[in-house]
Amino acid sequence: MQEKLHDLMSGYFIGSLTESEHQELENYLASNPADRKILEDYRLLWSESGQKNQLKQIDVENGLTRTKLRLFFGKTNLLNFLQKAAAIFILAGLFSTAYIYYHNSIPITANIEQQPVIMQEVSAIFGTRTKFHLPDGTTVFLNSGSKLIFPLQFTSNSRKVELVGEAFFEVTPNPSKPFIVKTSEINVKVLGTAFNLQAYPESKEISTTLVHGKVILETESAGNSKQIAELKPLDHAVFNSKDKAINISAEEDLDKFIGWKDGKLIFFNDPIESVSDKLGNWYNVTMKINNAKLKKYRFTATFTDEPIEQVLDLLSKSSPIRYQIKPSTRLSDHSYSKREIIIN
Repeated sequence: MQEKLHDLMSGYFIGSLTESEHQELENYLASNPADRKILEDYRLLWSESGQKNQLKQIDVENGLTRTKLRLFFGKTNLLNFLQKAAAIFILAGLFSTAYIYYHNSIPITANIEQQPVIMQEVSAIFGTRTKFHLPDGTTVFLNSGSKLIFPLQFTSNSRKVELVGEAFFEVTPNPSKPFIVKTSEINVKVLGTAFNLQAYPESKEISTTLVHGKVILETESAGNSKQIAELKPLDHAVFNSKDKAINISAEEDLDKFIGWKDGKLIFFNDPIESVSDKLGNWYNVTMKINNAKLKKYRFTATFTDEPIEQVLDLLSKSSPIRYQIKPSTRLSDHSYSKREIIIN
C-alpha cells in the first residue's frame, strides 16, 4: 500500500492522476486526517512556488519543522513516502550547500497550465571544494567561494547553468543539447568537453582554460548571442570585463589553472595580487598588501594541503615579504570574522 500511496501522492503534485486514482487517494486521506494535513503542507509549498515571477530562494524550514514534528509524534505510515517525496521536492533544503529555487517561466510538463521549473544551487563555501554530477551526467568540480545554479532536469533544447566563482566541467556529450555556462559577462557553449572557468564577481577578468574538445565564447545582449572566440585544446582565454577585450594564449602546462581540483595550490610566475587572491579564497582569510613595492615580485611554487602559515613561510624565503596574522574576532551576531593576514 505504501508504494501505491507514493505513486498517488506523486501523481497528485504533478497533476497526472485519473479520476479513479484521485478518488482512491481521497478515500485514504478521509480516514487518515493527519496524513491529509501533511499533504496540505506540501501542497501549499508547491502552490506558492508557482506564484514566484523571479528566481527566488524558498524558505522551507518552517514547513519541514512542522512535518517532522507530526512524523515524530503522530508516527504516520506516510514516512516512506515523505522520504521519497522530500527528495523530489524539498530535501535539498536540508543540506548546507544546496538550495531549491522555483521559477514559473519555463514549463516542465506538457500540461496547458505552466508548471514551475525546480532549480538547485550548489555552493562551496570559502576554504572548501566540492564535486558533484548534473542531471545529464556532467561532472562538476566547484572551487572555494563558488556556486552553480542549474535545473533538476534539463528539459529545454539546451543545458543552461549559471556560475559564480570557479568550476571545472567534464561535460557529457549531447549534440542535440549544447551545454551553456552563463557568467556575469560571457557564456561558454560546448557539446562535450573538459574545461575550467573562473568568474569571481570581485574580479575584472573571466578566464577559460580548455583541456580537450572545443568551446565557443559568446556575449549576450537582449537575448541575442555573439561569438567572440573559439578555443582549441590547451588554450587559455582571459576576457576583461572593463574594456571587453579578450586575450588567448597557448599553454603547455595547464596545472596552474586546473590543479586546484586535485587539491594543489599552484603559482607560476604570479604577481603578489594573484597570490593574495588565491590564498584568500583557498584558506578563507582576508589578505592585505601594505607595500606597493611587492608588486614587482613574481612567485612560483606548488602547495598541497600545507597550512597557510607554512605557505607564507616558504614564500617569505624567496622574497622580502613579512606577514602578520590577526586572529578571528567574535562579532555581535556571535559569528566570527575571517583571520586577517597583512603582507609587508
